[in-house]
Amino acid sequence: MRHLPHRYPMLLVDRIEALEPGVSAQGVKCVTANEPFMAGHFPDFPIMPGVLIVDALAQLAGVMLRTRAGGTVAGGPRSDERPGVLAAIQRMRFFRPVLPGDRLELRVRLVKTFGGVHQVQAEARVGGETAAAGELLLAS
Repeated sequence: MRHLPHRYPMLLVDRIEALEPGVSAQGVKCVTANEPFMAGHFPDFPIMPGVLIVDALAQLAGVMLRTRAGGTVAGGPRSDERPGVLAAIQRMRFFRPVLPGDRLELRVRLVKTFGGVHQVQAEARVGGETAAAGELLLAS
């Protein structure tokens, strides 16, 4: 995950399964009972917090946006380069809980870019069932 500034425990994408640089990406997060957030969310019924599902999708979108043909990082990476940021979450809906043992399948697709803002369609699925879906705005 050299294309992301995130590291454990905030790196939420385990593997990139498909990448069309600047267009779309698919990745996976294998959710375990040992995740740092599982102990407190919730002790008797551990589920992955929705905000972390959104962050996993945003991280995957960041990889998609930072790469270009040839798999190199657009513009870097350099130590002085500021990472892109999640600017807004739009129409995000949560349909099912994500539990320990789930394989969270992440999919993002660039819808449009205006200025330095990128609109991304995002979906997280478990076993073919939508867990969360919506749009993200990322600023570079």
